Amino acid sequence: MKRTVKMMCLAALMVGFGMSAQAQFRQSIFLNGNLPTGKFASSINSNHIVPLGYQEIGKDAALGFGAGYRASYRFDVGVGMVAPFLQADFLWNMIGSTWREKYMDEDYSTPTYFNIPIMAGVSYLYDELWNDITPYGEFGIGADMMFITSEGKSASENSGLLYYAYKPSTSFSWTLGLGAYFGNHFSAGIYYYGMGTHPVDYTQKTLDENAAAAAEVLYHETVDGVKREKRTVGSVALRLGFHF
Repeated sequence: MKRTVKMMCLAALMVGFGMSAQAQFRQSIFLNGNLPTGKFASSINSNHIVPLGYQEIGKDAALGFGAGYRASYRFDVGVGMVAPFLQADFLWNMIGSTWREKYMDEDYSTPTYFNIPIMAGVSYLYDELWNDITPYGEFGIGADMMFITSEGKSASENSGLLYYAYKPSTSFSWTLGLGAYFGNHFSAGIYYYGMGTHPVDYTQKTLDENAAAAAEVLYHETVDGVKREKRTVGSVALRLGFHF
């Protein structure tokens, strides 16, 4: 019995060393174009007056761009490879063209969206199909940090004008992707980023006659019976990867 146990331990140890020897550390950088989906591609109606007299404090997001970095390990599992990874993306989206034109006509600063999803996940690469083309699928989960730049007149403008500073927020995020490696150093894939539900909280600021901050009123908090406005953020992305 003891001899059997020793043999089993020795076999497990040899398998472990074998997997370690076959493991490959990889680093990747990504470039992508992304298209907002669902509520992220539409405006949020607000009960408060905002710049230009419109009622939408959260403007519709339009086509955007991004970049990312990944560190991963590849393990040969016999039929293909499994690659756990850690990844951080930086995604930028402008607002819709109709809003941009209105803000430019009035000389207002235009809000833009920045999302930074940080995720851990796993890829499966099937390398038995073609010599130089390796299909893959992957899934990851993590957290997304969302930032919206301010809109309206800046603090350096004349007194009495309003501008709005948005609060950053964090939410659960996930991603799902399919694509292929072409050789060892290039890949292309299509992805969906689900970046969670973010509150659209902002601070309204005005300036007094002496150009000093006169008031800061925080809207959309859950206090005082004011309902918090929220937006579900999602994006479809075409992503190019460079691996080394």
